[in-house]
Amino acid sequence: MRTWSLLLRKELLESVRNYRWIWIPLVFLVLGIMNPVTNYYMPQILEASGIAAEVAEQIPMPTPTETIAKSLSQYGTLGLLVLVISFMGVVAGERQTGAAIMVLVKPVSHTSYIIAKWTAMTAVTLVAFGLAHLGTWYYTGVLFDWVPFAAIWQSFLLYALWLILILTLTILLSSLLTSAGAAAFSTLAIAALISLLSQLLGNAMTWSPGRLTGEASQILLTGHGSDHLWLSIGVTVALIVALLACAVAASKRMWTRA
Repeated sequence: MRTWSLLLRKELLESVRNYRWIWIPLVFLVLGIMNPVTNYYMPQILEASGIAAEVAEQIPMPTPTETIAKSLSQYGTLGLLVLVISFMGVVAGERQTGAAIMVLVKPVSHTSYIIAKWTAMTAVTLVAFGLAHLGTWYYTGVLFDWVPFAAIWQSFLLYALWLILILTLTILLSSLLTSAGAAAFSTLAIAALISLLSQLLGNAMTWSPGRLTGEASQILLTGHGSDHLWLSIGVTVALIVALLACAVAASKRMWTRA
């Protein structure tokens, strides 16, 4: 436990030195508040672009819950891209520079090494996403109307679980592949495939982790999730644990080859 704690402090300090604690939350915050602000000033934007005021007034204004749900989609595209690029070299990069050898040559277990990195990645992500989601809720409340905080909290937990799953996949692929770029591309491709299959197959994949993003939006729009929500949550948690175990095994295998 002491070894893991020391490694975690090292990872958190490295995130400070790399300014991840600053620029990742800032990017997420901009993504979060951009949608409610843009929706509020949309009539003026349309008029400034040359569209007649009568036409601009006919465009329906989204409800507060629709505004926040729309903001969530930003995290699944640009937000996910930022996270994956930020952490794509978390293991592969250290292996290339030799930093991993300096750590693992000491009496440090691969489990502590991987879990410490995963915990630091999760901490940065939760802070960034939490601030952004709160920012969206605040600006939506000020500009439109307030959405119950219970719905905000539940949607945050569901979407955060999806982001943590993708982070876990990132650290696994970074452990398996020698190229950080290949790890990032593979992670984004798999995440897109999971989301696409969840949408196309619908009822055939009620257990899919890719449904968590839709469930988060549904809670905002309707106040409750689907009947299969807990199944998706259970499968996602099980996958996170399994991917972490595979990442530890992959780290050991690459170390043995080295």
